[in-house]
Amino acid sequence: MKRLIGIAALVLAACSGEPGPGPILIATESVPLYPDEPERLDVGALEYRGGLILSSDDETFGGLSAMEIEGPRLLAISDSAYWLTAHLEFDDEGWLIGLSRAFYAPMLGTDGVHLTGDAADAEGLAPLGDGAYAVSFEREHRIDRYDISPDWSGIAIATPTPLPAPPGTDRLRENGGIEALAMAENGYWASIEYPIVEGRPHSLWRMSNGQEPQVVDYRAVEGFGITGLAGGEDFLLVLERFYARDIGNRIRITRLDTDPRDNRDRSLTAQSLTEVLAVLEPGMTIDNLEGIAITAVHGEMRLFVLSDDNYNPGQRTLLLSFAFTE
Repeated sequence: MKRLIGIAALVLAACSGEPGPGPILIATESVPLYPDEPERLDVGALEYRGGLILSSDDETFGGLSAMEIEGPRLLAISDSAYWLTAHLEFDDEGWLIGLSRAFYAPMLGTDGVHLTGDAADAEGLAPLGDGAYAVSFEREHRIDRYDISPDWSGIAIATPTPLPAPPGTDRLRENGGIEALAMAENGYWASIEYPIVEGRPHSLWRMSNGQEPQVVDYRAVEGFGITGLAGGEDFLLVLERFYARDIGNRIRITRLDTDPRDNRDRSLTAQSLTEVLAVLEPGMTIDNLEGIAITAVHGEMRLFVLSDDNYNPGQRTLLLSFAFTE
């Protein structure tokens, strides 16, 4: 069943002719986790709580690469430099059934103009507090701070200020930049998709204000890249993605303990501290998952994942919700 939400299409910007900030019309379609077993909900240490296919006739919609969720509020970014805000809808049992009040706005550069080209590839998103967010970009590798206000009403006017990037950023491949961000004590976590040096562990950097970056060596399963991070003060959830044309997408979600009060050495190890929460395989509802977030829904801690459709009609924008069974 499809539901149309939103109000009209985007307002047109008078100067550039590009869509400006405004409400956007989005269609949502509910999907099961297992298409051939729609009653099945379990996957590892998670239990399905509903999912949606998001679509729009607006050609600028898509490419959603990261998100944050606060209660029923969704904030997402696209890799063509757009902000999306929306209100998530849940039924009486807490299942995700739709979204409303969708709003879309171009992400601005320091000159107040919509980012385009290599400068527009936004990939990671993390809250910094008081309505400020870190956004990471690849191709033109950098991390910028956007102050969009606690109610997110500033997305249409916010301009960036630079933040420190992890060491080695100047050696990153064009399409292999800082893919994932997450909140950290007095700063943020950052990760690139694949190791800087092939065959070495992934690097997760904790960037804290006024301190030297700390790095956690994290060895993902061969062929998997890190596409998303989420978490709190003492743990991270790591979203790992594998893709091969003859196999399709495979996804791993792991938990990593990262208590900021411990292990103050600059070089840490994650191998003995990780737990695989779930593995999503072909045959399940799956796509190019890049966004991950956690929040409380109806008093229950939830995990959400979001896919980037690459503006490809053969792919989908999925928003899936899970509860923790442990």
